[in-house]
Amino acid sequence: MPGIRCFNQFATAAAILFILLISRAAHAQAGGSSAKTPKPDLHEGAASPSSIPNDAVTVVTLPGAHLTGARIVTGRICKVVSYRVVSDSEIKMNIEGTRTVDDKDEACTLEVRTAGGSASTWIVVEFTDAEQQQVAAREQAEGEAKAQALLAKAGKTWHLTFSSGAQETYSSVGADADSMPTFHNAAGDDVKIAVSDDGSAMIIEPGCMRSGKLIGTQVKDGQSQGECTPAGSWTATVAY
Repeated sequence: MPGIRCFNQFATAAAILFILLISRAAHAQAGGSSAKTPKPDLHEGAASPSSIPNDAVTVVTLPGAHLTGARIVTGRICKVVSYRVVSDSEIKMNIEGTRTVDDKDEACTLEVRTAGGSASTWIVVEFTDAEQQQVAAREQAEGEAKAQALLAKAGKTWHLTFSSGAQETYSSVGADADSMPTFHNAAGDDVKIAVSDDGSAMIIEPGCMRSGKLIGTQVKDGQSQGECTPAGSWTATVAY
C-alpha cells in the first residue's frame, strides 16, 4: 500500500542518517583521543641554579612547558637522585655532581623525555676547592714537563752563520712553563727558539722570524723573514 511504502522509505532513510551520525561521532572521538602529545619545551628559562657543586646533592628547578609525564636523563658528570614533576611547567630535581678531576667538560646535560618527544638543557658542575687545587697542580706539572721537553729539543747554544758571512750565537737561559725556550744573543736581547718533533725550527727575534729544518745538530736551509739583522739565508750548529 502507498502509505506503508512511504513509511518504510522514511524509516530506511532515518536509519541510514542515524548510522552516519554515529559513524561521525565515533570518528571524532577517535581523532580526539589520538591528538599528538606536545613536545616538551625548555625555553621558559634556564635551570635554577645553573651551576651545582661537585660531590653534593643540590635542589634544581627546571621551568618549561608540556612537562607532564616527563622523565629525566642526565649526562655523565651528574646524576638525578630524585625528581618530581610539580606541574606541566615545572620539575624539581635533586641532582648530584659526579665529575672527576679528569673531566675537562664542566657542562652536564639534562634531557627531558615525554611521549611527545624530548628537549635538553645543561648545568655546570663546579669542582670543590680541593679538586680545583688538584687540577691546578696537575696542570702546572704538565706545563713544566712540556717546557722541559721544549727546552731539551731546543738545545743549549745555536751558532748561526749567515750568507753575508756574519755570525751570531744564541745561548739558552731556560724557559717558563707557558712560553718557548728563551735564548740571549751577544747583546743580551731575548730570542725565542722552538724545535718541533719533526725537526722544524723557529727562531723569533723582535720584528724577525727565522726558520729551518734541524737534522741532527745541523740546520742547512735557514731562511729569514721580516726586519732581520743580519738578513738572508743561514746555517746553524746546535750544541746540547
